[in-house]
Amino acid sequence: MKRVLIISSWVASSQVGARTSANALNALGIETVILPTTQMGRHPGWGPPGGGVTDPARLRDLWAGVKAQKLHFDAVLTGYMGHVDHIELAREIIDELRRGPGLQVLIDPIMGDTPGGLYVARPIARAIKTRLVPQADTITPNMWELDFLTDDDTHPASPETIIVTSVPMGRTESGGEKIGAQMRGVEMFSVEHDKLHKVPSGSGDLLAALYLGHVLSGLPAKLALTKAVMTTFAALKHSVNAGRDELVLVGQDLSGQDYDI
Repeated sequence: MKRVLIISSWVASSQVGARTSANALNALGIETVILPTTQMGRHPGWGPPGGGVTDPARLRDLWAGVKAQKLHFDAVLTGYMGHVDHIELAREIIDELRRGPGLQVLIDPIMGDTPGGLYVARPIARAIKTRLVPQADTITPNMWELDFLTDDDTHPASPETIIVTSVPMGRTESGGEKIGAQMRGVEMFSVEHDKLHKVPSGSGDLLAALYLGHVLSGLPAKLALTKAVMTTFAALKHSVNAGRDELVLVGQDLSGQDYDI
């Protein structure tokens, strides 16, 4: 059985961050271990979240406990980083785990979006760009984050695969908008779907985890992305139709078995 180390936010009552990533990977039959960069009661978008950013020394101590179990990890998935020291710890962990064979590293460079721009401290964003992204095999930025990562002469080393999310894809025949994900690397590949408005948070966490899970399960990148995008879209549509402001994953088939290319 494959195992993924997730280094990301943990929010008790909101389906975002590490909770969403773990749910997606577990649904694909992959074990998960979580190092929580935050410990919050709810998503900050709803108001004061309770809790806060995990103390860097505490996070390092948590890793010491995990490391003592001598677990094998097939992949590392990073998401929200609440402190520059979290990024340095993630780098150290990746360097250490790469001593073993075949480690996959997916970095979701969570730092900002349109229209608000940067929503983490600038030193965190710069450290993600210059210290963490160069460690990645795959990154999953949105359009705004991709611009930030390539906006000056301090470009990070180019990962093998870049999956850009929330890419405008034109209009549908009925005049609606289309949006999707675009894979950039050795070749270009896109998956598109109708645009939903006012979708719940957590779609990026879900997409990144599903893509990684499918790749770890042996699927080629194109099929992995297709399944991940369409499953994420189905979950978002279900949540919107249910009138929920949070992403609903319970009862959803996250396997992507209905989607192919």
